[in-house]
Amino acid sequence: MFVGAERGMRMRLLPDKFNLAMQRDLTLGNFHDRMAELRGDKPFSTLHEPLRYQDFPLKKMSYRDAARFVEKVSSALRDLGVRPGERVGISTGNNGDLPMAIFAIARAGAIAVPMNYMLKGREMRYIMENCGAERIIVDREVFQGNIGSKDEIPGIKQWIMAGPKEEMLDGFDSLDEAISAAADWEGEKLDPDREVAIFYTSGTTGFPKGAVMTSRCLLTAQKIGAAVIPVGPSFSGLFCLPAAHVMGFGCYIIGACVGLRAYYMRHFEPRAVLEAMQREKIGLFVGVPAMYAMMLAEGIDSYDLSSLKMFGSAADAMPEEYAEAFRSKGTLFELGPYKPKAFFTEVYGMVELAGIATLKIAIMGLKYPRGCVGWPLPPVRVRIVDEDGRKLPAGEVGEVAVSGPGITKGYWGNPEATAELIQDGWLRTGDVGRKDKLGRLYFVDRVKDVIKVGGYSVFSVEVEKEVLNHPDVADAAVVGIPHPLKKQVPLAVVTLKPGAKASEEDILAWCKQNIAGYKSPRAVRIITPEEMPYGMTLKVRKLELRNRFADLFSGVNE
Repeated sequence: MFVGAERGMRMRLLPDKFNLAMQRDLTLGNFHDRMAELRGDKPFSTLHEPLRYQDFPLKKMSYRDAARFVEKVSSALRDLGVRPGERVGISTGNNGDLPMAIFAIARAGAIAVPMNYMLKGREMRYIMENCGAERIIVDREVFQGNIGSKDEIPGIKQWIMAGPKEEMLDGFDSLDEAISAAADWEGEKLDPDREVAIFYTSGTTGFPKGAVMTSRCLLTAQKIGAAVIPVGPSFSGLFCLPAAHVMGFGCYIIGACVGLRAYYMRHFEPRAVLEAMQREKIGLFVGVPAMYAMMLAEGIDSYDLSSLKMFGSAADAMPEEYAEAFRSKGTLFELGPYKPKAFFTEVYGMVELAGIATLKIAIMGLKYPRGCVGWPLPPVRVRIVDEDGRKLPAGEVGEVAVSGPGITKGYWGNPEATAELIQDGWLRTGDVGRKDKLGRLYFVDRVKDVIKVGGYSVFSVEVEKEVLNHPDVADAAVVGIPHPLKKQVPLAVVTLKPGAKASEEDILAWCKQNIAGYKSPRAVRIITPEEMPYGMTLKVRKLELRNRFADLFSGVNE
């Protein structure tokens, strides 16, 4: 009795985020209830666009408001017929109700299947048919703009419309009305290892595959990451990542665990985000490299970003020049004339890892070698393996393999792909990397993006970093294109900074002068930012570029 009381006292004395990291029974079903118990009416989020539900017409939400919304939505879904174990698709605009609705689906005992609001009806149809979903939650904007007709997804038997009942279309069940009629409900009792969500991959190398997630998968790494990152309730953060992607959903979890106050924006638009950072005195921003590139092109010197203490990045290789440019604009703290730069956190992960695998924090003079993405975040383990799965020694390049609680249970309905993905408890990431003697991981490239030029292996990420050094280039993607003599050669597809005048020939000549001959692009194509095929997290879909330019070198004899 005394020992239990003593342990309870120690738990109460620990900061909330350390307390949460040690809670093994935390699930998507009880997550917001625990947050409300810890923080009650403390500010949780300010929404750039308010919720428009008749019982929740909110622009600002407390932790208690968020828990109440999740409870009512889960109860409403049960009343609408949602049953434990079934898959429920959801594709709504990226407002604050989207991540909470995902939690609510899980709280009702069902399996949430989030989909990017930019997907078209035929793309959603593939996902819904693949996972066997018969119910879908959409809002009017997504349905009219991207789907158009229920016939586009014929397997759906119940269409539920999110948003205000005044915008409901004929033939839909109104989530707004169901929320108002829903009774209080404690939700399904979930086991942490029960399936709660399926996050589909971006399909950059073929058809999307559904990574099956449990509460333990989705919460463990995020809880530990929240405990490690030097961020707390005094921080305000700007959230504009897509919550339908595991990166955005993971950031939502981390933000709640540390108790920060979030400013929630539906869309990323460089000028609007920079204006919000300045206006709202934002202390933390997490984005992907393409977002940072767009803000740099917009011109960050025109904005006061001194309130920013932390920047973060994931989903793709982050150029060090971008990180340093933003760090220099922020201020970690002020001590008289001493104003150290903001710190920068970079995460390596992927959908199948439910977020964080390795973490690096650049702070107050702490430097990392180029290409380093940090140390594995315990209990995650990382090793480098050869084609047969044998562990390679420090310094050798091979495939990155990961083990830990965040690993997906597998791909939905695809045992063959699951067997290729997970071998002897280790997830084969499909990424090329190496580890040094200190245990730090270095990301080199995606296995499928390595370009075989004659007898050389050219790593596209390495070449992209070089091309980005051209003063007129805003973004660059390097892909391997078939060549009749050399099998493959590198092609650089670039977008230009506003007002830049460089031609394709100018950039190609610069590349030949500044990049080793065997890995320098053999051609350059300039496209508009709108033409660059970005995925949900603004990572370039290189498969689309390879297909688009596949015939570029056909008939070439040298």
